[in-house]
Amino acid sequence: MKLLTLNNKQHGITIVEFSIVAVLFFIIIFAIIEFGRLMFTWHVLNETSRRTARLASVCQVTTAEQADILTAAIVDNVPLQNFTSNNIQIKYLGSDGSEIAGSLSDASTFLTIEYVEASIVDYEINLIIPLATFGVDFIAPSFTTQLPRESLGVTRTGLSDC
Repeated sequence: MKLLTLNNKQHGITIVEFSIVAVLFFIIIFAIIEFGRLMFTWHVLNETSRRTARLASVCQVTTAEQADILTAAIVDNVPLQNFTSNNIQIKYLGSDGSEIAGSLSDASTFLTIEYVEASIVDYEINLIIPLATFGVDFIAPSFTTQLPRESLGVTRTGLSDC
């Protein structure tokens, strides 16, 4: 008789044990998925800074051309949510690494450009872990690529379009 009473007290314990283990299991699975998404985002931001620097080093330095570089670097190529041209910065640097001031289309200033630097800044990463994000988003670190200048859009026959 005592055995039957003890067995009734254990009724439903497997559901409780499963609930505890399942919650922990799903939290770990979603954390692994989120980490993979984070690594993918890091790679895409790094590659976008590299591609933008490459385009900036071979395209013209006029203001209209820089807008084309930004558009070419992000349109249909960056599969990230909320990524815009405001997240990209392009700087033209002198031989000492300082940013060149003045009009870049001026011949004397244009000849002092030695490096091109492209940075990805202020990109906000949204977490998608269900029931665990509490609205927490964070800003990705700045990704910067610096390349030596190449043609900057100048060829033997004139200016090139990108």
